[in-house]
Amino acid sequence: MRVLGGRCGALLACLVLVLPASEANFLSKQHASQVLVRKRRANSMFEETKEGNLERECIEELCNKEEAREIFENNPETDYFYPKYLDCLGSFRAGLFTAARQSTNTYPDLRSCVTAIPDQCNPLPCNEDGYMDCKDGQATFTCICKSGWHGDKCEYDINECKDPSNVNGGCSQICDNTPGSYHCSCKSGFLMLSNKRDCKDVDECSVKPDICGTAVCKNIPGYFECECAEGYRYNPTLKSCEDVDECSENMCTQLCVNFPGGYSCYCDGKKGFKLAQDQKSCEAVPVCLPLNLDKNYELLYLAEQFVGVVLYLKFRLPEITRFSAEFDFRTYDSEGVILYAESLDHSCWFLIALRDGKIEIQFKNDYTTKIITGGKVINNGLWNTVSVEELEYSISVKIAKEAVMNINKPGSLFKPTNGFLETKVYFAGLPRKGENELIRPINPRLDGCIRGWNLMNQGASGVKEIIQEKQNKHCLVTVEKGSYYPGSGVAQFNIDYNNLSNAEDWQINVSLNIRPSTGTGVMFALVSGVSVPFALSLVDSTSENLQILFHSAPHQ
Repeated sequence: MRVLGGRCGALLACLVLVLPASEANFLSKQHASQVLVRKRRANSMFEETKEGNLERECIEELCNKEEAREIFENNPETDYFYPKYLDCLGSFRAGLFTAARQSTNTYPDLRSCVTAIPDQCNPLPCNEDGYMDCKDGQATFTCICKSGWHGDKCEYDINECKDPSNVNGGCSQICDNTPGSYHCSCKSGFLMLSNKRDCKDVDECSVKPDICGTAVCKNIPGYFECECAEGYRYNPTLKSCEDVDECSENMCTQLCVNFPGGYSCYCDGKKGFKLAQDQKSCEAVPVCLPLNLDKNYELLYLAEQFVGVVLYLKFRLPEITRFSAEFDFRTYDSEGVILYAESLDHSCWFLIALRDGKIEIQFKNDYTTKIITGGKVINNGLWNTVSVEELEYSISVKIAKEAVMNINKPGSLFKPTNGFLETKVYFAGLPRKGENELIRPINPRLDGCIRGWNLMNQGASGVKEIIQEKQNKHCLVTVEKGSYYPGSGVAQFNIDYNNLSNAEDWQINVSLNIRPSTGTGVMFALVSGVSVPFALSLVDSTSENLQILFHSAPHQ
């Protein structure tokens, strides 16, 4: 109380000094002393024997710290109470302790201010967001936290999403922690179920059937995919499938051909390459049967041209000259033109050919036309010497110096002009319009070889010089029975179906007995214009001398 009295005296003295002298109004000595001295009631002698009472001791009267200790009966509460009690006095007792008013101006009177001091929960020490209740205690307090908060003052949020006893907060997908709580959410493409924890996939393909346009919609967890057939790529802007040009991506080693929905790789078979197992790269065509490719320029190859003649000669000899031809001939072919001769005006002609493996003679002069087939079969792959000589009244045909035909003829085969016999000779083919002159049509092409020729008794003059520098006119030294394909060119047959009564109903039966020399190649193809409606190819051979019979079904 001494301290309190001293403070109050100093404050009163200051107040007296600031008042103007004309307004000074001093208390009596007795009243002034009452501020510093505790006033005792009439029964004060009995109060000393009573328990301390806050209302009586510190509100109705002024109490010092010792008297406050008697009320609380412990130091912690006393130490907490008394400084705040002085603040209340400064606010509500005769202007005392005016500096403290600011902190106590929330209370309407001294009683409210003092009685609130012992309540540890006033002012509220707990976090307002996290507390549920505040329990007052002895110089202390206890904050009761809401669910989702912890800490002495409920100031810390509990992260339920990281609770090890409840993984991910019990959420099936996303757990979002919030102050004092949390909530579950779903990833894009999923829908929250009514339990607010589990997510269900949204089937976009069912919700929006046209979401992929012309592509196929495939639902996947959380999303969807627009699928196209192999070889196509989805365009999300146009919502359609577009062809992928694989050839622009260098998918093939050699030639690449793109087509809608795919592509094909090709290799140059003429250079000895075939498509590898990966269908993209090229590898060398395996050799199944070694071939003897030796050629001789003295051997004329009769099948060098697809169409037309292989060799053309023109003779201008004395008029007494008669037609003659002698040569060695080798073939496995059964039909074709060996030699065709005609006069300059095309009025007379003479044909030496092969039909069913036998020599056939056709001719026309100014007097007659004739056709004769006979003699022995010579398409045996052996060299046979054939000689045809015009005699005065007949034509003699010999094979290996042995006469096989003697054909009567009236007059000369070719008529001299201006004292000369002028004749044109064609090997392995017919001149233009020559087919129309024949008595009986025949295949103009022939696969065979000629050597040692002597035409019009002029020997081989001029012929060797023509073919010597042309490799494609040279014949192989060694051949075997069957068609031979060296890797370039084809055996071409032009067939016209225009004469059929019903052009839409036709068929072709093809039998091939082959012995491949390499493992890959085209054996047979039907070609119509620029299209190939049918082709038969060999992909790989498993044996060096494998013979395979291919019989194609009729092509309708």
